[in-house]
Amino acid sequence: MKGDIKKLVGDIQRDKDLDKNLPLFMDNMKQQYNYYSAVKLSMNYYTMREMVAENSKAGDAAKEYFMELGSILGKCFIENDKASDEMLADVSKIRKDIEQRMQVLTSFTDGYEIYEYILNRLEAGIKGTINEGLSPEQLSAKIFNYIFSENDTVVINSKLQLVMSQLPVRMTKNKFYDVVTNTLEIYKNGDKRALNDFVDMLRKTALLDKPSGFCDIYPDLHETYELLRSADYKNMAANQYDMLTDRLSLAAEFIEAESTMYILLQEIVNDIYAVLLTDDMRDKNIEKSAYKAALNIISVCMNDSEADSVDERVMDYFVSIEGVQEDIYENLMIFEAAAEDILTDKAKKIDELGLKAQSDKIKILQKLVSTSLFASLDPDGENEMEGADTEDIASLRKSLTEELSACFSENQMPVNRSIMSKLFSAMPIFFNTQQEIKDYLDYVLCGCSDKSELTACNKLLCELMEKE
Repeated sequence: MKGDIKKLVGDIQRDKDLDKNLPLFMDNMKQQYNYYSAVKLSMNYYTMREMVAENSKAGDAAKEYFMELGSILGKCFIENDKASDEMLADVSKIRKDIEQRMQVLTSFTDGYEIYEYILNRLEAGIKGTINEGLSPEQLSAKIFNYIFSENDTVVINSKLQLVMSQLPVRMTKNKFYDVVTNTLEIYKNGDKRALNDFVDMLRKTALLDKPSGFCDIYPDLHETYELLRSADYKNMAANQYDMLTDRLSLAAEFIEAESTMYILLQEIVNDIYAVLLTDDMRDKNIEKSAYKAALNIISVCMNDSEADSVDERVMDYFVSIEGVQEDIYENLMIFEAAAEDILTDKAKKIDELGLKAQSDKIKILQKLVSTSLFASLDPDGENEMEGADTEDIASLRKSLTEELSACFSENQMPVNRSIMSKLFSAMPIFFNTQQEIKDYLDYVLCGCSDKSELTACNKLLCELMEKE
């Protein structure tokens, strides 16, 4: 099979018999997508069925989406209906709903991390566990040695970002604005889209930009967020600290359970979307034993309500698909390695042959089977990048500074410092030399007079370093 694919690709690249080979390339590629997605779907569908039955911490919406998807699969695989535009529209809507929920969950995670940072630094003072013998100088030296223990720039930068997320923040607002906005200069004359994406990431990380549904999709999570946001961190009593940490812990458990379900559900959505888009290839795959086994797994999961009975009936089918997904994926990788050049270089011929719709479909399928589960399925647009100029950077610098300033004016100092720390961990490193890093470590640690914060930093940073 792999040899046939490579020969087909080679013939197309040499412009040999394109009238025959281009349609053959697209049909074979779609057939592999159909096969791969059906096998993968069967395993994910079985796993999701088990999670829905066992997971009581997550909400009900994911279970409802799962039932809707099951209804679509029933029409397609059990009733043997052909894939329709209505089915695709229903799957597309569920996909967008899941994406919105994941954006909300991610936003709550970012928000909770801001307040967890503060609570961690209050713990030792409230619980009476301050480390009186802690030496800031020794901690600074230990962190410096950890950062530069390997002579690899990528590793060093990664470690430094982790460290920055836990260090005390001792910086004026204006200095902070300068650090944040100066990082935008990295994108000068670069891709304007990358610049905008970077600024959007910073805005979301600091919760300057909250997604639609933030206030109402998860009311309990929003209530916890509001409790954290309105707390008095300068005068916090032990009972309030305990209440907030308990609420934060429960919220984190829920988010983890809910996110896990939605990530798997999105995989299922992408699998179903790919199967529907390639439904015209079903007849070419139906005689393959692994393909039949995959459809049988889905059918058993949909029709049998007893978990034990399902487990017994699908085990033989799972044996039939063992290793198949990996084999098909290897074939797909040969196709995909050549697809971008073929679809681009032969675009004119593809249009002449009336294959533009098939070409667009393959581009969507590439996104659906990629590791980017939430990739937009919209066309990518022009390939040519638009450069970011000085005016673009100045405009974004101004708007970002104004938004951060407005945010900081509403918050207590501990909250602002936490936001600064979180943004530091998301930005490119702004130091130029090892000495600058050493001086900064000494400055923030030796200049920190809050022993409770130093105790927390020592604990968290030592845990971080010990994981290496």
